[in-house]
Order: sequence, then structure tokens, then C-alpha cells
Amino acid sequence: MNYASPPELRALREGDPLIDNGRFLLGDWTIDVAAHRIARGDDVIALEPRPMAVLAELCRRSGEVVTADTLLDACWPGQVQGDNQVHKVIAGLRRALQDAAASPRYIETIRKQGYRMIAPIRVLSDGGPRSLSGAWRGASPFRGLEPFGTEHAAVYFGRDEAIKQLHRRLGEQQARGHALVVLLGPSGSGKTSLVRAGLIPAMLAAPAPGDARVRACTATVLDLGALDETGPWQALAGALLDWEIGSVALLSGHSIASLAALLRAEPDDVLRLLRIGLQARRAGNQDLPLLVLDRLESLFGPAMAAGLPDFLDCIGRLVRSGMALVLAVCRNDVYPSLSSHRLFMHDKEHGAHMDLAPPDAQAIMQMIRLPARAANLVYGSDASSLNRLDDRLCADAMQAGDALPLLQYTLQALYLARAPGDELTWAAYDALGGLEGAIGSRAEAILAALPVAQQAALTRLLPRLVTLSADDASPSSRSVTGASLADVHERALVDALIEARLLVADRLGGGEIGFRVAHEALLRRWPRVTAWIAQHRATLTARAELGPWVRRWLDSGRARTCLLPRVPLLWQSRDAVRAAPQLFGRDEHDFVTRSQARLTALARWRVGALVGALALALTAGLVAVHNAQLADTVTARERQSRRLATFMLGELADQLRPIGKLDLLGSIGEQGLQVLNPQDVRDELPADTLQRAKALVVIGEVNSSRGTQQLAMAGTALARAYALLAAMGPAPGLDSGEYYKTLGASAFWLGQIAYDAGRLDDATVQMNRYRMASQAWLAAAPAHPQARAELGYALGSLSSIAMRRGRWVDAQRGFEASLALKLAVLADHPDDIDAQDAVASARAWLGQLAHLKGNNRRALALYDTARTVQQRLQQARPGEAVRLRDLGVIESRRAEALQALGRHLDAIAARQAGARWMRQALVAGASNAFWQAESLLADSALLLAQSDAGMSVTAEMTALQRRLAGHDQAGQAIREWRQSAVQARLVIAAQALRARDPAKGRAEASAAAQDIRGLMAQYPYLWQGRELQARAAMLLLQAEAGAATSPYPAAQCKAARSALQPAIDTGQAGFVREAWLVARACAGEGAITGADVQTLTQGGYRPQSPAFLKAVSTRIAP
Repeated sequence: MNYASPPELRALREGDPLIDNGRFLLGDWTIDVAAHRIARGDDVIALEPRPMAVLAELCRRSGEVVTADTLLDACWPGQVQGDNQVHKVIAGLRRALQDAAASPRYIETIRKQGYRMIAPIRVLSDGGPRSLSGAWRGASPFRGLEPFGTEHAAVYFGRDEAIKQLHRRLGEQQARGHALVVLLGPSGSGKTSLVRAGLIPAMLAAPAPGDARVRACTATVLDLGALDETGPWQALAGALLDWEIGSVALLSGHSIASLAALLRAEPDDVLRLLRIGLQARRAGNQDLPLLVLDRLESLFGPAMAAGLPDFLDCIGRLVRSGMALVLAVCRNDVYPSLSSHRLFMHDKEHGAHMDLAPPDAQAIMQMIRLPARAANLVYGSDASSLNRLDDRLCADAMQAGDALPLLQYTLQALYLARAPGDELTWAAYDALGGLEGAIGSRAEAILAALPVAQQAALTRLLPRLVTLSADDASPSSRSVTGASLADVHERALVDALIEARLLVADRLGGGEIGFRVAHEALLRRWPRVTAWIAQHRATLTARAELGPWVRRWLDSGRARTCLLPRVPLLWQSRDAVRAAPQLFGRDEHDFVTRSQARLTALARWRVGALVGALALALTAGLVAVHNAQLADTVTARERQSRRLATFMLGELADQLRPIGKLDLLGSIGEQGLQVLNPQDVRDELPADTLQRAKALVVIGEVNSSRGTQQLAMAGTALARAYALLAAMGPAPGLDSGEYYKTLGASAFWLGQIAYDAGRLDDATVQMNRYRMASQAWLAAAPAHPQARAELGYALGSLSSIAMRRGRWVDAQRGFEASLALKLAVLADHPDDIDAQDAVASARAWLGQLAHLKGNNRRALALYDTARTVQQRLQQARPGEAVRLRDLGVIESRRAEALQALGRHLDAIAARQAGARWMRQALVAGASNAFWQAESLLADSALLLAQSDAGMSVTAEMTALQRRLAGHDQAGQAIREWRQSAVQARLVIAAQALRARDPAKGRAEASAAAQDIRGLMAQYPYLWQGRELQARAAMLLLQAEAGAATSPYPAAQCKAARSALQPAIDTGQAGFVREAWLVARACAGEGAITGADVQTLTQGGYRPQSPAFLKAVSTRIAP
């Protein structure tokens, strides 16, 4: 059924986070909604809940005419009242606000229409009251990828609590005599904006009466991430010279160069000058200057290692002098490096470290709505007018990993594309590709509009613009000087990207103009760049490791003794330079070449010493050769047999795999394994070993899906193949692509067997081996499309394990990286069927993840895109059974999204299509145990969907139960068979309750719940199991309640809530969250609030259970 929101839910959905939950100024009254209190000066008036609800509703719709019916719907939900109730409350509010109907200053009566709030509403924050309407004119209130600055404080919302906490901690550390606080958070968490637009204005503002918090007399920001070749000392000197009181510098009389030299040589002299400057200019004011060390993580790279102790000692002296407040802003992923320096660990246990938490839904709502209101912007709706763009933005932002930079960039893009009337439109947001697609789409569109020569310059620019973090190899931006641009095409590209605000131009320390990525989210969200990084990750890592050695060599005057010794890094660097010379500079090329030449010279004299010994050994060897010739004749014949067997297996497998006929090779069992797995392989050539390993992988692949007895054989064959190849290594003359592909395939199938059995630790080990083999292949052949595709498959496999474990953030990142690699392959080879299939598969996985997180609109869009590709490929190759099976899986996933969106008939149609595709696939793969189980699972899910729609499925259920009874409960794919049995029980339970047989319904639902508990004990993160668990819980509540008006038993409710809590903790949404809300409400542990409903439905989900509708209509919180 479609779920229509009642009026009270619509009002809650459209609520303003500030009005609903905060304190704000209405004219000269302070309104505290949560406390039901208004205050002005010494006058404090308590309001009853109903008048406060009416006041909040009028403020929420400030400037609009609100009818009496609207107020009744919003403030008297579910009650039949007349307009007289509204008139009485309005009269009471006017008395409380000391307002007059004849000359209103707060509530205006519009004859025969309604009421309108006309008093200004302002935000209360650390920086003082800020207007909510019309305070920001003539410019965008959004910052795109750039951070907010102090000049944007008027439109910086959503972080008041974090500002207060950081402000308080600085004061506490000053009182402890060590005024240094470290602000930690991930890249893109808004640390810089928090400090510049939130903390600094608050600390520079005049204190309110009774406010004893620490203040700053002046403030400056040192951006350590924008350092150029002049280094940190001149940057620090420039920052300290920016300390001014009344336009007079505290450290006057110095240039940047002279102050930098003094800081480095005699820091105590600088402190003496600072003391003199403070005494002369503060005029009795004891406020201290504030120094912000932004992007502190830049100090911990190899380039800074030599001079870092002296620099930090200077900062430490400044902190201990008591003459300055210091705030260090650092990414939390470099905490191990940070913790090795005592300066930053001082007083950690007393609050000197603050972790910046991500904004919650209320904060994000403020970030979206309040700047728009300040700039007189309005958000549009979809075609139905039921869904507002600001709600959609908030829902999407809550699910995005890089929420703040993505959100700000998208809001800025919407502002630039605003419609007449300053409306930010739904259509513009769709055109951008949503929140996650906005940055990448914008960047790609800008690049595509440039001439081909400028587009080609991007690949030359990226090596200088992108580096990898020394701690976790994550991509980050580095500043590049304008002088390094090689030609007019690079300069034109940079100008275009700066114009689009994808790059930012800075004046570096030496006065030279440079540029950098506006925000590192671009490096993670632009598919072209993420694919380039993935392709060159191994080389970039090698370059990062080589960097300190090169700098040491250059600092020594290119001394021979500072060249690389005989270490693995030399061979790794040599291979990386050969594979991608464009990623290395001239000095790096020279260093690697000279290091290798030095080792070659050292090796020559060793060769001479060995010649004599080898001559003696050769004489002895000639005698041995004659004796071995007879044995070689025998072994040669055996080797020829193995070659023939491996060749035939490989060729046949490649032809049979796409059409699902690998089972024809199933007769190759232990005898084939013995032939291909001899004990003595000392005489075997590397090419023969590779062929034998390929054949063993085929045996493993064939037997991995043919039942429990064959699994042991499959594991033996695959383990032997991996051991053979790992021991041999990529031998000279061997096709490296075939070697790494086979090595990765053996690890993949071992991982797949472990994954299917629920042994996720073993699966992770094997899939990591698969990933490493793929990365090595890509490093050896960077231009090979299949190497990139295999790495994408490997990342997808690891992500599917993360998804099974409930680690959805890791899974999201992995699937996106996998998709980026596959899209890069597809871009270069648009007609490659394997590439098209790979992209469709990655999108289907991302769709499943979106469904789990409650974003079913996005899930359906991803599924539909993947289905279109698979249908086209199936039409091109109708005989491929694997394609039929994949279509069946995608249709099943589409059905789940459609069901969640309330499109039940469409969901049934998708279930029918999925079951049909599965049956067609089984014609070719009847012996595949997993396909059989998936087909049965699709059929049982279809019956469940039809039962939900009120259809009779008695005959179909009888046939399904016969198939279940004929299954060997100890066989393979037991998880899928058990899920099918549970779904069958749930159908029977639902049919019984519909037939008013609560006893049978209770018995079947209880049995299903018991079966699910066993299933979840073995597979604790099986998300489908959690949905079945939720279904069973709802059916049990319905059975226990009996009549529709009966209360649900509290004990049953508590049991259901506890059972579903693990899924809620991992973030699972949809029906699971719906059932959990019902269980929580009927257990008396919390009514279903408007915020709960908004969270549940923000991705398009439509509640479906009668229990939920009952709980909403009778127990929703005001």
C-alpha cells in the first residue's frame, strides 16, 4: 500500500531545526521551545505546550499567512476542534508577548485568511544574535569547496555547540598555564571553517555582560598546508607579523625574512619583543593574541623531518611564555605522528585534544536552511510538491562520507543555477547528479568543455598536484608553483579550474603565485582522478618513499655515499620510474639512475671473483649431465602429458564459462588433480608451471559450486596453484599479465569459498592477496585495461566482505573506488563487454548499500542503470547463462527498493522477472548448488511479496514446501535454503493472520523467529536476516495483540527491540528501522517522534506495517 503522511507528519517533516529544538530571538523576546518559556530582560513567562506549539508553528512559517486549519492540523493532530481554539491561543500569546491586535508587532491578523508572524527572528550564537532573514545580500551564502572565513560568520550555522566547546577548552588550557589545544577531525569535517568563521569571530567579539570566557586581542591563521619552498619559518614569521592591535603590529620593525631568521636563531628575543608590544598596545587589556596552526598534518611528512624539532621547540616556547593562545588543527588520521611529539600530547587527559564530531541531522538542516534564509533564497519541491529539496539535501548529506564539502559545493552549484525568485530547484539538483555526483560532474563538465590539448594536460598536472599521505597512503593535495607549469596548455587548464573554483590560487611564502585543489573531496569524488590515483597508486607510493632519500642526496651535494644502497626500495623505484616516468621529476630520475649504476659497478668485481669457482663447477656438471639424460627422456613425456592437460582445461574453461557449462568439466576430479599436482617439479619451466596453475584454478572454480564433497578438492587445487605461483614469482620471459591474473584468480576463488561459508577472516586474507596480485599486475602493465578491471574486482570483493561485516562506510569507499577503476577502463574501451558488465556490477553493489542505508531512490536508480546494461548484453549474447543469473539478482534487488518505496505492484513484477531469469539460468547450470538456492530464494521472496499484497498463494506455497522438503540440510548454500524456509513460514503466518487464525499465525511466526535466531547466530551481519527478523517481530505483535484496538504486550516489544538493536547500531534503515521504532514505542522506551519519521522516510521509504501506522496515529510525540 502507498503510505500517505498525515498532516502532523508533514508538519514535522517540514520543521525547522532551530525552531523545533533551539533557543532563538523573536523581536526582543528570547524563545526557548524545549523549556516552554519566553523571556525578556527580567520577565520570564512559562507557556503551556499548546500555545508554545502554535508560537513555534508561526515562527517556523515566519512571514507567511498561516490559516486556522493549518494550525489545527499542526498543533491539535488527530483531534476535531473548531477555529475558536486557535483564536483563544492567539489571544493568550498576544498577552504574553505584550502585543496588540490593532497595532501588532508580533502576530498580525489577516482578515478571513489567518495569522502571520511579522517580528524578526534571529539566531543566538557565540558571535551574538544573527538575523535569519535578509541579512546577507548580493552574494552566495555558500562557499563551494572553499572554507568559510571570518567574513562569512553571518552565514555560518550548525556548529554552535562545537564552537562553545572549543572556546571553553582554550580558556581551560590557558588557566592551566599551557594555552595549546589540538582540534582533530577527518579531512572534510569542517575544521578550518569552524575556526575561521566560528571560533575567531567569537573570541574577537566584545564579551556580553557576565561572560568571563577567554578573549583574543588579535588572531592570525598559519596554513601549514600551503607552504612553499621558503619553508615553515618564513610562514610563521608572516603569521606573527599579522598580529595587530589597532592596525599596529605587535612585532613591528621586522620584515618576514628578518623575523624568520630571529625566530630560528633566537626565539627568546622574539618573545621579549612580543612582551613589549603587548604591554604597549593592550592598554590594560589582558586578552592574548591567538595563533592558529591550520593543517598541522603537513609538518609530519618526510620533507619536514630534519627541521621539525627546532620549529616545534619555537612553538613550544611561545605556548609556555603565557603570551599567546595556540590552536593546532590536524587531521585525525595522522594521530600516530602527532602523538610522537610531546608538545601536542601535553594535557591531553585534561581536555587539550578535541575531536570534532560530524554534524547531526539538526546541524545539517541548519547549514542548509539558515544561510538560504539569510540570503532570501527558497528551496523548491518535486513535481508532486510533496518532497522538498532541503529535506532531500539533508537526507543525502547524512549518508555521504564527505558530507560538508560535498554539501557546500552542491549548494553553491544550486545557487549559481537558481531560478527566478531566487529558488533553488529540484530539477537543478537532479541535473547535478545529486550530492555525490555534483563535484565530479562539475569537474568533468568543465574539463570536457576545454580543447583536447588542455584536457590532455591534466595527466601531466596531476603528478605535481597529488601526493599520498605518508601515514595511510590517502590522496591529498600539495601546492604547485605557477613557474612549474610547462606550457600554455597547462596554464590554460589551471586558469579554467581556478575559474570553476576547483583549484585555488594562493600567494606562497616567497610571494610567488601557486595553486592547489580547493578541497580534497575532489580527489575522492572525481571519477577521472580517482581512477588515475588507483592506476598509479603503487607508483605514487614508491615516489613518496623515495622522496626523503632524494632530498638527503641533494642536501649532501649529490654525494655518492648518499645514493640508495642495495635495498628493495631501489628495485621498486627502478620499476616505478620505468613504468611511469612522467610521475617523477628530473632529480628523482637522476638519483635512481646513479644509484643503480653504482650497484652495477660494485657487482662487476664480484663477478670476476666468481668466474674461477664457476669454471670448476662446470667441469663437475658436465659429468652429471650425461647421467641425467636417460631420466630426462622419461620426465619429458610426463611433462608433455601435463602440458596437454593444462592447455585443454584452460581452453575449454574459457569457452564454457560464459554459457554456464563449466559443470561439463566436473568429471575432472581427483585423477586430474593428481596429474596436475606432482611432487617433483624441479625440472619444470616457468611457462609449464603457469599452465599447470591455470588448470588447477579451473578445477577449483568448477568444483567450488558443486556441493560440499567437492569443496575440499577445490580448496586443495586452488591452494596448490597459489603456492606454485607464489614460490616461482614473475619469472623472466613469463607473461606477467597471465601470471598475476592466475595468481589473483586462485586467491579469489579461495576467498569466495570462505565468504560463502561465512569464514570472513579467511575470506579477507585471500581477497587481500587477490588485491595485491592485481596491484602488482597494474604496476607491471599500467596501460592494460584488464589489470585495472581486476583491481576494481578485488576492491569490490573486499567491499562485499566489509558490507557483510556491517562496515558500511568502508564498503562504500571500496565500491566507489572499484567503480572509478571500472569506469576508467570503460572510458578507454567503450565497446568492451567485460568492462560494461563490471561497471553494472559495481553500480548494483552501490545500489544495495544505498538500500540498506535507506536511500531507496538512489538504490533504484543504480539498479535500473545496471539492469539496462545487463539486458543489452544479454540480447547481444543470449546463450550466456551467467548473464541470465545476474539479471535475476538485479531484478530481486530492484524489487527490494520498489517495496521500500511503497510501489508494491511494481515490486511484485520485478520479483516475477527475477524468478524467471533465475529459472532460465538453471537450464544451463542445473548442477550449480548456489544457483539452485538463489532460484528457490527468489521464488519464496515472490510469494512473500504477493502475500503482502493480499494475493492468495496457497498452491504456489505447496509446491515451494515440496522443494524445501527435498533439500539436503547438510548441503551447500545452506544459508540461502534456510532463508527460503523462513520466508515460507512468514508467508504462512501472514496468511493465517489475514484469515483471522491468530494461533496458527503466532505458531508460524514464532517458528520463523526461532529459525532466524539460529541463522543470525551463524551470520551475525546478514542484512536480509535482519529484515526477516523484523517481519517476524511485526507478525508476532499482530498475532499477540489480536484485535486491532488491543495494546501490544510490552515483553514482546522489548524482545523485538533487543533483537533488532544490532542492525540499528550498524545503520540499517527501511523496514528494520520501522519495526524497531514500533517495538521501542510499544515497549514504553520512547514514542515515535517527527524526527524519527523524517529519518525513516528521508530516502523515499514508505512505512508498511499496520503496527507502525497504529503507533504513529496514537503515540507520536508532539
